[in-house]
Amino acid sequence: MNKGLTVLALLTLVLLVGLLPASSLPISESNLTHPEFPLLYNISIPVSDIHFNQDPAFYSFEAYHIMPPSNVTPIKVVVAQNALFNDSGLTPYVVHVYIPKGNYSLILMNVSILETNGAQYDRPLYIFANGVPIFWGSTQEFLNSTAEADLTLFENLLQGNVTFQLVLENFYDAKIGITGVYYMNVTLYLYPGSKPQGLPNYFIPLYLNKFNYSYQILNPLNDMLLQTVKLPNGTYRLALLLWEEGGGLDEFWYANEPAIREILISYNGRLAGVVNPYETIYTGGIDLFWWKPLTSINTLSFHSPYIVELTPLLATGLTANISVTVTNLLQAFELTGSTAFDWDIAAALLVWNNSANPMVSSKLITAYQRFMDSGANFFGTPSGATEYQEGGSYTLNYSAILYFEHGSEYTNVYQQGRFIATQTFNSIYEQAYLDEKFVEIAKDSGMYNAELYISANYPVLMQFSAIAVPITNPQVIPFNASYEQNGTLYLGLYYHFMYVFNNYNLTIKTIENLTTEGGFGGILEIINAYGGAVLVSLTSNTALTTKTLTSWYLVNGKGFEEIFNAQGQQFSVTNLVGKYNYIHQSFIPITSSS
Repeated sequence: MNKGLTVLALLTLVLLVGLLPASSLPISESNLTHPEFPLLYNISIPVSDIHFNQDPAFYSFEAYHIMPPSNVTPIKVVVAQNALFNDSGLTPYVVHVYIPKGNYSLILMNVSILETNGAQYDRPLYIFANGVPIFWGSTQEFLNSTAEADLTLFENLLQGNVTFQLVLENFYDAKIGITGVYYMNVTLYLYPGSKPQGLPNYFIPLYLNKFNYSYQILNPLNDMLLQTVKLPNGTYRLALLLWEEGGGLDEFWYANEPAIREILISYNGRLAGVVNPYETIYTGGIDLFWWKPLTSINTLSFHSPYIVELTPLLATGLTANISVTVTNLLQAFELTGSTAFDWDIAAALLVWNNSANPMVSSKLITAYQRFMDSGANFFGTPSGATEYQEGGSYTLNYSAILYFEHGSEYTNVYQQGRFIATQTFNSIYEQAYLDEKFVEIAKDSGMYNAELYISANYPVLMQFSAIAVPITNPQVIPFNASYEQNGTLYLGLYYHFMYVFNNYNLTIKTIENLTTEGGFGGILEIINAYGGAVLVSLTSNTALTTKTLTSWYLVNGKGFEEIFNAQGQQFSVTNLVGKYNYIHQSFIPITSSS
């Protein structure tokens, strides 16, 4: 079964209000010459003639927020002010910042972005502290945006002199009309108070690149990362924090075949964790007008982090061979012949260590691992459409006793998950469904008592039709084609996180849903044999996007409930900013007696 390169090929094109030469923007390969599959794009638009007059002050923003304590004045630390990113690529903007030492009950980071000077694309955005990934997100394509992240987990890292590496993967090329630049402002807010118990005190970035921060790209010909780490003796707890995103032809992997991508973590040759990636859709993805002004889930800032507990596997040695791989990349290559299925990976070890209490012996009690994937299965239908199905599940269980000079610890980790993908498609239509459910439960008892609980469900259902019809001779490049696209999408995030250490309990629960519908049409000019194109005119544009969120953030039973709902709308082929039909956000305090 050959689907060309992908249904949702990561193509880049420029949407022009006026005129651009046909050679303006060469783009990625597509399945334009394989008419049995509909075509979707990742699009940019110029905004030099758009005047922004919108409420709220930020054009786009994350719905998820943390309410800080109202009776505490935070210490404000400016990390970067108007940091410029033009032709930056992966080169970091490096700043050295002094963070006052102290005890903080909460640390928040705000990241606000301004795009100006012309057309640009949605760009990945990462922030590292001493090489450790602490923020994962992206930009809006134009105007401004804002997002925040809870960095309390990194409190022992964010002390004293810290080197920040800000990475906004922008590319600037005036000769093809990509002239947009970004300005980034990053600010820390440190709230003095009782420091949360049980925070890691060492951080080890993994898989450093040439810029000395944790970031690597996997693809079908290079689908594994491996690093040997020597952990300090006295390490009594260990976890891995992983950030990820699909790129290239895997930006929309859930509509590819195979549509399953699981990220497998191994420790000394044992499968130690499975990470289910979230279906992040950036602000140029699929139909860029869906996300203007209201963005998708986990886009401007990722707020459902992956933490894989590794403590029982300390019994296999403090010299750790830690590997990361992404499933089905080789299968995607074999099915399509393309190697452009990319995955961006950043990771760090979270280490709890007491050098005055070294481990003297250990015993691995339970070591069970099972991972199954049915592989891609294709079926014909009486209507001539193709059906695709794939599913799988996994169960992991590890337990150990760790003996230290001053005490012992019993540790147990259990993980379970399942995933399923189905699709129906023909030359102009596709319906794609992916669902991932998983749970991780880790419990430690002895010298200390701790528990980590993470459960999540990530469903996505999309239906779309798209058609490109040549209107000049398709055998002579460049040629013109009429393009029309219409569809609907549902995306969910159900995430429950609980961390307990002795008498400290942090509970976060988020229910976030997004629905969108609409389409656009125009004239494409195809500029090369690989399907490179520009959209030289826009003839139709309608979109309606609705997002709801309910989230609870509790420390020892006290905190708040956030309720958010908003709707954005597109209705014009000239006013491409769109509008908010409504925005409602409220915070309800919660106490132990509530």
